[in-house]
Amino acid sequence: MTLSGPSHTSARTIRDTFAIPESRGTDDYVLRLSDSVESARVAATIDSYVVTPALVDAFDSALSVVDEALRTRENKAAFLEGSFGSGKSHFMAVLHAVLGRSPDALAVPELQPLIAKHSALENAKILRLTFHFLDADTIESALFDQYLRQMAMLHPNTLPPVLHSAGGLFADADNRRREVGDDAFFATLSAAAPNTGSTVNWGALGQGTGTWNAETYAAATAPNADLASRSKLQQALIATYFTSYSRNTDWLPLEDGLAVIADHAKSLGYDAVVLMLDELVLWLTFMVSARERFNGEVQKITKLVETSRGRLAVPIASFLARQHDLSRWLSTGAESGATQQALEQAFAHQAGRFGTVVLGDENLPYIANRRLLQPRSAAASADLATAFARLDRSPRVWDVLLDGVNTDDQHRGSDSDAFKLTYPFSPALLDTLRSLSGQMQRERTALKVMQQILSDKADELTIDNVIPVGDAFDYIIDSANATPINDAAARTFKTARTLWTEKLRPLLFRNAGVADTVADRDVPAGLRADIRVAKTLLMSAVAPNVPALKQIDASRLASLNHGSVVSLIPGDQIGQITSKVKQWAADIPELSVTNDPNPIISVTLESVDYERIVSRAQAEDTDGRRRELMREILAEQLGVSDAQQTVDNALLRSVTWRATRRQVEIVFGNVRDHGYLPDESFRPSVDGALRLVVDLPFDDAGHTTAEDHDRVDQLTRTSQNRFTVVWLPSFFPEKVTRQLGRLVILNYVLAGDRWASYANELSEADRAAARSILQQQQAQVRGQLGTAVQIAYGVAAGATFPEGQPPLRSLHAGFAVQPPIGNTLAEAANRLLRDAFDALYPDHPDFTPADRAITRTELNLVLKRLREAQSQADGRLPLDRAERDTARRIVEPIELARTSETHLLFGPEHFASWRSRITQELSRVSIDQGDDVPIEVLRTAIAPKGSRRGLTDDMVDLIAGAWAAQSKRSWFLHGSPIDEPAVGDFRRGTVARLEPLPDPRMWGAACRRWNTLVGRPVNDYLTATNVAVFAREVQDVAASGRSDRSRLVDALRAAYTAVALPESEDRLTLAVELVDLLDIRIPHLDSLALVKAVAETTFTGTDVEAGKSLATTTSVSTALASFSLDKLTVLKNARTANDDRGRRAGMIVDALAAALAAHELVRPLSAALETCARDRDSWLEEGVTSGPPGPPINPPEPPVDPPIEPDHVFLVDRMVGYSVLEKRVRELLAADPNARFQITISKMPR
Repeated sequence: MTLSGPSHTSARTIRDTFAIPESRGTDDYVLRLSDSVESARVAATIDSYVVTPALVDAFDSALSVVDEALRTRENKAAFLEGSFGSGKSHFMAVLHAVLGRSPDALAVPELQPLIAKHSALENAKILRLTFHFLDADTIESALFDQYLRQMAMLHPNTLPPVLHSAGGLFADADNRRREVGDDAFFATLSAAAPNTGSTVNWGALGQGTGTWNAETYAAATAPNADLASRSKLQQALIATYFTSYSRNTDWLPLEDGLAVIADHAKSLGYDAVVLMLDELVLWLTFMVSARERFNGEVQKITKLVETSRGRLAVPIASFLARQHDLSRWLSTGAESGATQQALEQAFAHQAGRFGTVVLGDENLPYIANRRLLQPRSAAASADLATAFARLDRSPRVWDVLLDGVNTDDQHRGSDSDAFKLTYPFSPALLDTLRSLSGQMQRERTALKVMQQILSDKADELTIDNVIPVGDAFDYIIDSANATPINDAAARTFKTARTLWTEKLRPLLFRNAGVADTVADRDVPAGLRADIRVAKTLLMSAVAPNVPALKQIDASRLASLNHGSVVSLIPGDQIGQITSKVKQWAADIPELSVTNDPNPIISVTLESVDYERIVSRAQAEDTDGRRRELMREILAEQLGVSDAQQTVDNALLRSVTWRATRRQVEIVFGNVRDHGYLPDESFRPSVDGALRLVVDLPFDDAGHTTAEDHDRVDQLTRTSQNRFTVVWLPSFFPEKVTRQLGRLVILNYVLAGDRWASYANELSEADRAAARSILQQQQAQVRGQLGTAVQIAYGVAAGATFPEGQPPLRSLHAGFAVQPPIGNTLAEAANRLLRDAFDALYPDHPDFTPADRAITRTELNLVLKRLREAQSQADGRLPLDRAERDTARRIVEPIELARTSETHLLFGPEHFASWRSRITQELSRVSIDQGDDVPIEVLRTAIAPKGSRRGLTDDMVDLIAGAWAAQSKRSWFLHGSPIDEPAVGDFRRGTVARLEPLPDPRMWGAACRRWNTLVGRPVNDYLTATNVAVFAREVQDVAASGRSDRSRLVDALRAAYTAVALPESEDRLTLAVELVDLLDIRIPHLDSLALVKAVAETTFTGTDVEAGKSLATTTSVSTALASFSLDKLTVLKNARTANDDRGRRAGMIVDALAAALAAHELVRPLSAALETCARDRDSWLEEGVTSGPPGPPINPPEPPVDPPIEPDHVFLVDRMVGYSVLEKRVRELLAADPNARFQITISKMPR
């Protein structure tokens, strides 16, 4: 970083431009209210005051408070609220003059409308009093003591009111009375009796003015004496015997004292009293730590408007200057909940009774312009306007200068007009000064700091640049006269100063090569810019809630010091600052920088001794841990932190090169050391992989990088080409090596449970602070080591390598490696890997985009579409846009096929190049065109050893599949046809076999017919593989149903005989034809004959009917086997009778015969058999229940012997069904096959 100078050689200095007021000391721009209202200084006070539109509103509010007090005769009060330096004291001084009808105040044009508006104040006699609190003990002491002092000046001939308690006074008076006697004592008191114009008008207050005697004295000192008598005696005693009581006794309670003041004012003819209480709230702030005292004083404030006495003699209006909202101030502390609740209630009580007059920060630009930034001349004014117009107005800079960051309802930023008023001070600097001065003593106002900067740098700064925020550091934090507002702020300022003087400043001067004895203002421009940046960071830590400094980032840091940071590369100020601060952070753990492009920079201000922890763990910094940490850092940058390892511990990384995935093996170690890295470590573990051997950037003492290069030279002399690159860095400088050791310690200490043991000497609070600081340094040092790595490995600027010792060495003769190229080590490594594969495989297809890997899914899609296209007569296949884009990306660079706007083109002419190459390679191993080609041989023919194409295995599979499709070959595994393999599924032992193909029409007919017959879709694209697969499927189906088809034919023939059907009927004929095709012919046919048989065989019936027959072969044959044909005998015998029962029997038999004759699709046989059996049983039942039997058709059975076992009796009815009877008879016969049973059927009553 460098410090910018004036943009023009004629640029005016600050001194040439402004009439800078001379400093008169620390009280500059700090107006003391009591002094400013003196008659001799009123004119100067008003003349230096700038009445802005916002201040007009504020005066209106203040006058309204007094106006209302006079109108209602009640006490009123208002907080005069404004930040440090907002002009509260000055405001009250001008208000004092307005209320006193000062001619100078009445002459201010901006105030005249207000004076006319509040005309009721014109004739009122108002007692205006000013009060200061910073050195007071109590509110009473400040009010009453200063009241007496001011009244002594305003009314020197009037005895003061009694504002102190009387207990001690009366005791002393009794002692004096005994000493001098009653006569002398009362005579002296009576001599001090009030007279007109010289004391309180007791008559006006309803009290007599007689002389003192024993009776009146006793009445006045009695416990129940009225206030007037008591006060009269107090006044007489103080005026005579005890004159010191007016300064050195206890004061009255505030409520009583205010009543006395009101009485006193009325006795002097005043209509109201106005109390201007300067620094009251600031005074309360200083006593916050003394909580009991603070609570008591805060509660008193309410007494200014509320008393138990009702209305006072005259109303009192009070104005309280407030720099802080005490309720907010306290809510950020560590007070107990009960304490905060009580205080909040007190403040809430006041909030409802106190008004607020706001002196906004928007007034400061006008005041600064009027009092500080008046040009010396018209020429100076013109040059100032020109310089302002030339400012960089890009939003990144302009918004920051206008204080437009971190805006909200409480902070809205500034505008260009306000900036112009304060230029060369930016609104951001003004807000920073205003906010930071609020934490200092009252003398450190924004105006005072601005005056000091102008005075001290009058000859150094020009108006061409904004005054950097960093220049305010010394005036805000490092001033000898600056006293923080509380102990916490004091500690913060002390820590900031210590951090600057003991750490940051020495580091900056050491890095710049400048002795730290040189004064900051005398350093070179570059170091001056660093100082400004560093001091701005410190201010951001001291005041982290200042909008301009809150969560400050590198961009804002540059903008706040606009004009200081000039980059060698235009517009790179962010990068310059980020790099610089990261270097600092590596040495100073209190600094932390995020890893964003525009990082947030933070400073931790803690006084804890964290170095003691680091010192205790110094022994953990070993060479082994350093090497381990270095490998971890390198692995992270090279993208192999979580990588798998090879058998020799190389880390595997997959990279995308020309849209294909490639394997890289990365080894870390000491190249010169044969024991650490044997020769085998320099050889890739698998063909096609690249091995990258990375040396470490340090070694044992006494060794140099030359030894590493000697080892590489030895490996190259072996004449063994290894696809290996060795990366040999320069060694770290000593400073970086120390940082590496520091990080080893930090990693060790901060890991796991070790922290507790190493930090056990610190308190809990210090332990947490130390851990936070060391964690910040851990991150920063790691980041700096990352930068050092870039340099050591030749990536970043600053690396130097001896002649003949380049950082990259190749062990492959075909790869002449170039120096690293890239912004990071990862980028350089990626470029190196790309160059290496380019050199090894220069003829590899250039797939685009090269950085998106082609997936196996995409390759399989392309292979599928190539096979489909090949089956077309013209080799053309229409594709949708997405598939067309995928196909074009793959097939054209590899020269497999072509794509048009709508189609994939895969004719013989498109595959000619690969067909020629593969044919030549196969002929070399004596494989002719008609021979089987094993997949291993085919792969070698596609990608011969040493090929410059470097095709991946998946890409070779794609080409193999495309070649087989083009050459009409089928795929076989162990002699059996298989489906066309997908990419990645070509198993060892797979063979591509050339087979003749059927006529396309015959093939199509066979596929359609087979689909109809078995209901399975088949791949009807005509390829040798699909034909082989089709033939195998037909044979499998034929073999699986052979026994069922044979049983069906036999069962049908038996059934035909039973019902006297000829075997020429459709059902049996079709079943025989299917048996002939599938069971007799198909097993003995080759693929072509099989396709012909399926396509040309004729059936008795349609293909759909044949398919139905095949599908129901099992179920129909089972149904026939379950049906007893003997059941038909009784029906066949009965049909010869020429009656209804005979005709009914004939109809049952005929119905079954019709179903047996028809195709299954037309008349399902299983249902027909069930119907036949049901109708037969019904027919039999009807014969039993239809009256006397007719003559027997058959001769009667011979007589039987009596039963030899008890009868089997069971009941049946229509609900149970005849099947129960039949089932029971079957069971009896099965149990005793040789037995004879007599069955008697009897009709039973219901």
